Amino acid sequence: MVTKTYLVALFGLFFIQIINAQFPQDGTYQSINPPNTLAMPDYGQRVMDNSVPSPIEIIRVTEAFHYNDGNGNPQVWYPIHEYAKTQVWNADQTKYKVASWKVYDAATYQEERELSSMYPSYWSNVDADIIWSFREDGAIKKYNVSTNTTQTVANIAGYELVKLGPGEGNIDKNDHYVALVGKKANNDLDVIIFDLQTNQITQTVTFANAWGNGTDYAPQFIDWVSVSQSGDYVVVLWSNAWNETVGFYTDQNNVDHYGLEVYNRAGIQYQRRIDDSAGHGDLGYAVDGDEVFVQFQAGQAGVYMQKLNGTGGIVVNNHPNFTASGHVSCRNINRPGWAYITIPAQNLSGQIVAVKLDNSGTVEHFGHHFSSNISYDQSPMAVASPDGDKICFKSDFGTGANDGDIAYSFFAGIDKTVSVEEKQLNSLHIYPNPANDFINISGKTNAIYTIYDCTGKLIFIQKANTAITTIDLSKLNAGVYFVQSKLDNKTSFNKIIKR
Repeated sequence: MVTKTYLVALFGLFFIQIINAQFPQDGTYQSINPPNTLAMPDYGQRVMDNSVPSPIEIIRVTEAFHYNDGNGNPQVWYPIHEYAKTQVWNADQTKYKVASWKVYDAATYQEERELSSMYPSYWSNVDADIIWSFREDGAIKKYNVSTNTTQTVANIAGYELVKLGPGEGNIDKNDHYVALVGKKANNDLDVIIFDLQTNQITQTVTFANAWGNGTDYAPQFIDWVSVSQSGDYVVVLWSNAWNETVGFYTDQNNVDHYGLEVYNRAGIQYQRRIDDSAGHGDLGYAVDGDEVFVQFQAGQAGVYMQKLNGTGGIVVNNHPNFTASGHVSCRNINRPGWAYITIPAQNLSGQIVAVKLDNSGTVEHFGHHFSSNISYDQSPMAVASPDGDKICFKSDFGTGANDGDIAYSFFAGIDKTVSVEEKQLNSLHIYPNPANDFINISGKTNAIYTIYDCTGKLIFIQKANTAITTIDLSKLNAGVYFVQSKLDNKTSFNKIIKR
């Protein structure tokens, strides 16, 4: 007799094979105009972008927030994700967060938690339940989503402000090191390496007057500081790389600093300058395993990567659609060797593509963003999921062309409900999905439909007596379920979401 444990394990293994990461087909970049027939989906609903080589499913995952201001006047806010270099999903991609405001279930798109005093917030790269926050007052907080508890693990004292980045920094992929910048009262700037495993500062280096005449948001002379994904390097982009009016920063040893500089993390000692200037970019891994900075370069078309170890760089893709106005995301830490590129301009195709970080010119088309792109909020700024199988982008779907405040966040990726072979095998259509109280299954008479929960537990079985079968879901809890269809010794599985 087959044991229940074995069946559950076998069932789970089967589903891992069905819903594991899938990607658009590899190919060369194509400049493809967006389809003009797609309307913005409602919250939690989806549309298909069939214009690209692999059809892309687009799901809206945020909605407008209505409230009254202090005078009682009605207001509307459009909460969206933050930036191409700030991860939206948690480590196992079961949850996502909108800004530092709320956490949502990634399967149902329903709110789970509201965050409090966690701005700015960053998902842990290794623990799906943890969010880190690096506060301007020097407090480092660790929030547990499941228990809704917050722990202050350290307070960095002696600074007027403490920032991660500011704005464009990240924790290393192992949740070990993070680089912070601290503003001193005399406008000196410290680069601070903090160890998240011991909750201690490991290294500090001072750049005299490097905060200069900067604002409370950012220093005058430094654009951003970050550890690399391995945590072995500290990378500094000096502000003159994008703002020539700032001029070179000269340190207390009369050394000029400019462009993109690489330091070792252990001692924050200067190693090399890998670019005299730099555009929008992110830190990742090339196909050969070397750590790289992937970027657009001002005044030149193409996507470039420079190796942090100083062994050189290459033009990854030189298509003229890739211009300096785009964004780069290498937050796909579980899929090294790729960078995710946003082309914001509609007249340059308005696409989001994954670019392979070698000299092959290989790309994957993740569809169009459909954004008017007339404001910072509407700039698509696609960020890759940890597994790289999905992207999150911002868009107004063309509806807010005269109002730059209108923007929503969307998820996009290959439809992974079933494999291509399974769709061809069973031609099953389930709707609505996500569902509230019922689903309709358009299939074949005499098919047997079995509903399982996500652990493999059998919920119920129903035989189809007509071509369309209605199944009552009203007594089920919200969550992810699977429908097994069996007919003539042929079996397929479909994922459904119960709200």
